[in-house]
Amino acid sequence: MVAGAGRDTRAELEYLDTLQAQVMQIAVGAQSLSDAAGRLYSIDRVEFVAVTDSLRADLATGIQMTQVGPPSKSLVAVNALYRQALVAWNRGVTGFASGILVAADDPSDSVVDENIADALAELRAGDELYRQLVLVFDAADVPSPLAPMPVVVLSPVEGGLVSTSRTYVAAARSRSNTLMLRPGLGIAQLLSDPQWVVNPDGQTVMPATTQAIFSVVVRNAGNVVSRPETLSLTLTGGADPLELAANVDALEPGRQRTIVFQPIAVESSLIYEVSAILRVVNPDSSLDDNEISVVFVVNEAATPG
Repeated sequence: MVAGAGRDTRAELEYLDTLQAQVMQIAVGAQSLSDAAGRLYSIDRVEFVAVTDSLRADLATGIQMTQVGPPSKSLVAVNALYRQALVAWNRGVTGFASGILVAADDPSDSVVDENIADALAELRAGDELYRQLVLVFDAADVPSPLAPMPVVVLSPVEGGLVSTSRTYVAAARSRSNTLMLRPGLGIAQLLSDPQWVVNPDGQTVMPATTQAIFSVVVRNAGNVVSRPETLSLTLTGGADPLELAANVDALEPGRQRTIVFQPIAVESSLIYEVSAILRVVNPDSSLDDNEISVVFVVNEAATPG
């Protein structure tokens, strides 16, 4: 019996230690959510999604533990209240995140106010359930964590649900933020091999060569994965204009890719113009960075002796 009681005590302590560690992590996420909600006028979509996804992952970890159940009957109430708080919080964070993004992406959506208000209500319900959980530990017959439970509040602000929701919707639709879906494929650089230089007269000069290889750096400056597009490279100035094409596969936000074209024959002393153009057919936040051109001349080869 003594050995059994010892095992029960160890199991209870391990359960409570795990619960407290999870709650402390959730508290960090709650602070991040509050900060993000307060910066909806200016926050970036990638950051907002990262904050809410991280918090939901922490909540999911807790929910998974409560599904296993407590190690003893004395922790049944704790497990039940903790699970209820986690489920309410999870519904609230999920609804709040999706509502904010829908508000940013679709200014005509008139239901989003109500959806965000419902999500805020879930967050407040979770806060109250957690408060009850902390009170349960004061009961004489319930094992308590070795350290006091941290304060956790996931509801970003107090106030009326509807009015608060409308404030968040207005912030999400502000032009000063980058919450809305923003495809942003563009050309970052046009490079040559041999590498051209600009001479003192401001002319772009390529070292003497009989062929040139052009590379184009394509970048996704948006906040969503780009769709496949076509990149064309044209060279004029020689006997006949030349045009090459290459596929630009999907790019993650913030990533770039260098596309190298096949060698092209060039002659010395001729003035060429090379242009790279993204032939976008999908939505793009700006067309200003989809084309780049360089006018250059190929140096004459040095005369021996």
